[in-house]
Amino acid sequence: MKSSAEFKQLYAAKTPASRKLSERARQTLPAGVVANVKYFAPYPLFMQRAVGSHLWDVDGNEYIDYCLAFGPLILGHGHPAVVRAVAESLATWGTTIFGTPNELEIQYAEKLMSMLPITGKVRLTNSGSEATYLALQLGRAATGKPAIARFEGHYHGWYYEGVLSNTPRAADYGDPDRPTSVAGSRGTPAYILENTLVLPFNDLDACSKLLTANRDRVGTVIVEPSPRAFYQTDPAFLEGLRALTRELGMVLIFDEVMSGFRSGPQGAAGIFGVEPDLMVLGKIIGGGFPVGAVAGREDLLDLTSPLSSGGSVFHSGTFNGAVQVLAAGLATLDILSDESQMRPFYEATEAFKAGIRHLLTAHHIPGHVAGLGANFGVIMSETPIRNYRDLARENGAMREAFDFACLTEGIYVHPHKPFYTSLAHSAQDYEATLRKLDQIFAAIS
Repeated sequence: MKSSAEFKQLYAAKTPASRKLSERARQTLPAGVVANVKYFAPYPLFMQRAVGSHLWDVDGNEYIDYCLAFGPLILGHGHPAVVRAVAESLATWGTTIFGTPNELEIQYAEKLMSMLPITGKVRLTNSGSEATYLALQLGRAATGKPAIARFEGHYHGWYYEGVLSNTPRAADYGDPDRPTSVAGSRGTPAYILENTLVLPFNDLDACSKLLTANRDRVGTVIVEPSPRAFYQTDPAFLEGLRALTRELGMVLIFDEVMSGFRSGPQGAAGIFGVEPDLMVLGKIIGGGFPVGAVAGREDLLDLTSPLSSGGSVFHSGTFNGAVQVLAAGLATLDILSDESQMRPFYEATEAFKAGIRHLLTAHHIPGHVAGLGANFGVIMSETPIRNYRDLARENGAMREAFDFACLTEGIYVHPHKPFYTSLAHSAQDYEATLRKLDQIFAAIS
């Protein structure tokens, strides 16, 4: 069995130019990156070129890309329809941003809402983080209650309004008198933690106890219905959570920034048949450009209106609705709404996942494949992962060896992150990947 240390040595031998650039970057950028998620030890890869489903790094190494910028590029890198739409938008509209309303905003909103399993209206933002922040503000405004509830281990953005927090210890679950939460980031004020209730995923009894005990101060619940491609969601849990929040008069938010259109043509909400009050989207819907959206109940979205009789939830952004973002997004949505293209894509992804499962079994690897649709994790644990704490059961050493083995074999996955597939991945890509995974599993088993 090869260790992660051995694969890291191979990684370093193949990527000296990335190491050199990382050392240079650290002189002006903290850890040499512009976003924490881009970093991994000993240093991340620096990419130079991308086409379709493939990447090339600064050392000239070629990779089949299963990160896809952490999910947005469901059409692959540089899809012709997206490139064409962006170029035509510059020629047609003559600018990158108007700073005024334009018809493209209406077209985009109409198209997006026509594809979602919910009704109502939509507001656009520049990122998924911004969108979840707006959704939480809408929940607070509608209920008049300052506290929010979130689920441990779920990710809703990098800001500190309670979305970067966990429970202090395992015994706290189900105890309404426990400390509310602990910070997931330095610089988080105490009052935010005091107004954040952290819940256990897939445990409806504990959620019922905690939410009922805190109903006087908690008015908003945010959840990833298909969390991070690592957990298996119990459909009955989501159904029960919907019924519970409705009974308690709480606003239920589905964060589908990651799962929207990756888990299926209508996201996780469509798969599970559970309609939230608000749905948050991002990543894919911008076609590779920065975007976010909050969609859902008309009465909630209308709280952002300057015409609101009771005063509005102020929401703005200079770059909301930037022309190229909407053009790229519309081109992407047109393809996502085409069943003749999407059905084969989802089917090919399921066949790929089945191939990975077969290899895990054949090599007696204690692991499984989790996640819905075109966003899935390869988990080095025999038993299913139902919540954040279950991840402690994963064989971390084997997972690290797997990740760096993939990188050395030309399979680009960001360590400890899920796989993402795209329409650009070909049958040959999947076949080549499975051949390499066969060798990798043999080496780490």
